Amino acid sequence: MAVGTHRIDGTREEILALLRHREAMGVEELAQALGLAGATVRRHLDVLLRDNYVRVTQVRGGTGRPRHLFSLTEAGADAFPSRYARVTQRLLGEIVGLARNETAGRSGKQIASVVFERMSARIAEEYAERVTGDTLEERAQSAASLIAEEGLAFEVTPSTDGRGVRLLGRGCLCNRVEADAGPLQPCEHDRFLLETLIGGRVVALDASQVPHDFQCGYLVTAV
Repeated sequence: MAVGTHRIDGTREEILALLRHREAMGVEELAQALGLAGATVRRHLDVLLRDNYVRVTQVRGGTGRPRHLFSLTEAGADAFPSRYARVTQRLLGEIVGLARNETAGRSGKQIASVVFERMSARIAEEYAERVTGDTLEERAQSAASLIAEEGLAFEVTPSTDGRGVRLLGRGCLCNRVEADAGPLQPCEHDRFLLETLIGGRVVALDASQVPHDFQCGYLVTAV
């Protein structure tokens, strides 16, 4: 994997891959996941910090030394361009399939909305029967795993009030295409897709409820 003038491979690529699926991890957690000594992991993290692919935050809890947690920077998240390959192919297919009456008199944003709507509906139809699980959390985990194949990355966590589960997303493609949408804007097409697959009620989280290293978030509760 190469990004800019730096090449990322081997253990450092594995570290970035682990951090893609977690909000933050400590050296000990990374070392255990990789089967390496903590000192070895620290050396790789030093390189990733130098190249601005990860950031470190000190977390104090009780007595003792503060804990250092590592998470991806925007450059680190962008080190995985292939995650959009499949969904990009879908978008191109939907664009090519647009009829003249679907584009006539519409702005670029409006056309993009039609394309995303059609793509979300198609993905929902293809994956709906493959979602498994008896509980809301199990179905959310199953749906998240399935659409990860499309490059749509969501992390499933319990809701803060215990009423359901949260799905937190990184690198929302809607916001990348509609660059002026601003940060942390919920995507109606993602909301529809998640609601269709999980079978619960999905509402967008307020920006204040979304951790800083995620771009969007949704709360899923039983209907």
